[in-house]
Amino acid sequence: ALHEEELEGKQWYQRRVRGPTVAHHFIKLLSDKGVLLRNYTQNIDMLQSQTGIPAEKVFEVHGSFRSGTCMKCQAKLDSQQLKDAIFSGSVAYCELSSETNDAVCGGIIKPDIVMFGEKLSQDYLCTVSKDEGKCDLLIIMGTSLSVGPVNKIPTSVPSSTPRLLINMEKVCTDVSQYNNLSAPIFFFDHPDNLTDVFMGGDIDSSVRELVEMVGWDKELEELCKDVKNSETKSGN
Repeated sequence: ALHEEELEGKQWYQRRVRGPTVAHHFIKLLSDKGVLLRNYTQNIDMLQSQTGIPAEKVFEVHGSFRSGTCMKCQAKLDSQQLKDAIFSGSVAYCELSSETNDAVCGGIIKPDIVMFGEKLSQDYLCTVSKDEGKCDLLIIMGTSLSVGPVNKIPTSVPSSTPRLLINMEKVCTDVSQYNNLSAPIFFFDHPDNLTDVFMGGDIDSSVRELVEMVGWDKELEELCKDVKNSETKSGN
């Protein structure tokens, strides 16, 4: 498990270097427009934070590598210490000393991410429960919706709520393809469908098409440009 976390951590830092996509900036634009209730993400790369979306608007369902926790004394380790350990191929150990003696803790530091088989935080269930009745449009982007309980979010909103799936392909329309679904989630092709809309193809291209429809295309491009410029300056 620790080896898997190391590999996942390296991939995370590589994604951070590449930076946010157009889709991430689209979420920031929704926030700027005052229409973003919450962005639930299963990704642990924190790319939303790079766009400047307020922290309270983003729920990182599976946590992130922003910090780590000692499995022995529960002390926190910052991101830089985690990065150093991950790229050196080593395990991070807690170096804090006890208040009663000089003995170093020595416990293993685990990144604050939810591993396969671990339970999600109670905060997730409370936040979803609070948000579900307030949602007047649900946008789902770039997902197979194969992992629960997050794949239950589309069915937690009121049945009259429009649901837009922006994805390479349609998902959750055939229960035979999923082990944890007892009924389809989306009904795109059903003759009585009044709420489910599918935009297929490349996510960023679809997002650009969507914002052009509502006249936000120039604002989206400005957001993308502003972040690229700030990253260029910080790298010099």
